[in-house]
Amino acid sequence: MAENNGLPEETTVEELEIDDEIKPQEEDSTEEEHICDCAAELEQKNAQLANQLLRLKADFENFRRRSRNQMEELTLSANEELLQDLLPVLDNFERALESGKKSCPDDSFLEGVRMVYEGLMHTLNKYGLECIEAEGKPFNPELHDAVVMEGEGGDNLQVIHQVQTGYLLNGKVIRHTKVLVGQVEGEE
Repeated sequence: MAENNGLPEETTVEELEIDDEIKPQEEDSTEEEHICDCAAELEQKNAQLANQLLRLKADFENFRRRSRNQMEELTLSANEELLQDLLPVLDNFERALESGKKSCPDDSFLEGVRMVYEGLMHTLNKYGLECIEAEGKPFNPELHDAVVMEGEGGDNLQVIHQVQTGYLLNGKVIRHTKVLVGQVEGEE
């Protein structure tokens, strides 16, 4: 409304329509700005939550991997302790078989003991236990423990006789093979 000499002047319909067109545009622009601000804020919050979710997922995967590795290590450790305790039993089997071969090689009882020993070794092999074969092979201090040396020492030592069997568990030595070593023939 316009004033003329302090008296109100009549407003035309056209002026009202113009005023109405201006006000909604101003309201629309502030409303649009508010919506854009809210949308930007929500997008930022969404990105933060997505990032947090990815981190939690990665942390959980790491936790699962660590837990699985710890369980495997615990199982291997328990197996190693059990197998360490069984080594004297295996030694007794080997001594009984060796003694039986000398005294009565065709005995069916001895054959039964041999079958039990082989069955036990087959089962232990499934759990990673392996015998260290030594006789006739070059001396390896990582696998063999020399208890007696024949002749002069040197670089080319060979295992002449195996005194006690050594074992590997999953590639790790749990007992060295006790051996008699000497020079390879023809190199002295």
